[in-house]
Amino acid sequence: IFPASRHAGLGTCPYSIQKIMDKASALLKKAQKDVKVCDSLSAARAASAAGGSKCWAVLPLGSSSLSEVHTVLQDGSSSLGVVLVAAQGPVSQMEVLRAMEYGGVYVAAESMEAPGAAQVLAEAASFDSGPSLVLLAEAKAVQEDDQWTAFKYDPRRESQGLDPFCTESDRVRDEIKGFLSRQNLLTLIAKKCLPKEPVAGGADGDLSQGLADASKTVTILYTSDTGHAEECAKAVARQCRAGGYASSAVRCGTLDSFDVSALASEPFIAFCVATAGKGEFPGNGRNFWNKLNDRSDLDLKGLKYCIFGLGDSHYWGKGTEDSKVNFAKPARDLDDLLEKMGAQRFLP
Repeated sequence: IFPASRHAGLGTCPYSIQKIMDKASALLKKAQKDVKVCDSLSAARAASAAGGSKCWAVLPLGSSSLSEVHTVLQDGSSSLGVVLVAAQGPVSQMEVLRAMEYGGVYVAAESMEAPGAAQVLAEAASFDSGPSLVLLAEAKAVQEDDQWTAFKYDPRRESQGLDPFCTESDRVRDEIKGFLSRQNLLTLIAKKCLPKEPVAGGADGDLSQGLADASKTVTILYTSDTGHAEECAKAVARQCRAGGYASSAVRCGTLDSFDVSALASEPFIAFCVATAGKGEFPGNGRNFWNKLNDRSDLDLKGLKYCIFGLGDSHYWGKGTEDSKVNFAKPARDLDDLLEKMGAQRFLP
C-alpha cells in the first residue's frame, strides 16, 4: 500500500484527516487482497491501465476531487476504484449519486464505522464490469444528519431481476428522492419503447404487442459542450439496458458521429440536445444539423423519436424575449425539422 499521507492535497491536512484517510486505506486492505492504494487519482488511473484487480485512490470529499472523479468515471475502466472520504458535515450525496448515470459503475455511500462498510468495499472491489466509487463518511460527519442515507447501486443486481439501487435506511434524504424520481421517469420512458415477448395468458400481452413496433434496438444521440446532455444520454441508455434491452442493442454517441443518411433506416432515436451560444447547436452536433438541413429528400416516416432539450432559462434573463427565443432552441428546431420530414414523435 502506498502511504496515504502522500495523497494529492493532503500535505496541509490536519492529523485527524490523515488518520481518517489511513483508516479508509486499512478497510480497503481487508476488503481486497494485494490491494493497490495510490497517492492520487492520476496515479491510480495510470496503474489501472495495466488491468487486473482494482487500483484505488483514497481522496478527501471536495469539489476538486469530485470533478476529477467524474472525468475518469466516463472512461469506464473496470480496474479503477475511488474512495471519497467525508471527514466533516454537512455531507452532500448528490454528486456521488450522479455517478450512477455513467452506467456500469458500482456506487455506494456508507458510514465508515458501520458494519456494512467492509461489505460495501468488498463488493466494490469485486465489481469487474466498470469502475467503483464509494463514499465513506466519518460517523461524526453524519451523526446529526437525520437524512444521511447509506445506499448501494450495484448493476449486477439487474441480472437477478432486482433494482440495482438499494438502501436499508428508514428515511431517504430529499436529494436522493429527487434523483430517483428523475431516474424512474427515464425508466418509464425506456420501458415505453422496450420490446417484450408476449406472455401466454399474461395481463401485459396487449402492452407487449403494442411495444413490439418500437423494434429491438434504440439509438441515443446527444450534442453537448459541457457534458450535461451526454450525461442525460447515458442515463437514458442505462435505463434502456436496465429495462430489458441487450447492451449491444443500445447505441449511444454524438450527433456528428451519426450518418444523416441512416436516419431513414432507424426505428427509434432518442435525442439529447443541449444549447450553446445564442440558441446554437453545440460543437459536436453542428455538422449533423447542417447536413440534415441539406437533405430535403429524406423520408423519415419510419422513424420514431423523442427529444430531451436542455437549456438555462436564466442565461438570457428569465422571462425576457431573448430567453423565449433561444431557450432549448436547437432541440425545438430539430423537432420541427424531423416532423416536417415525416418522423413520428414517440413522446409528445
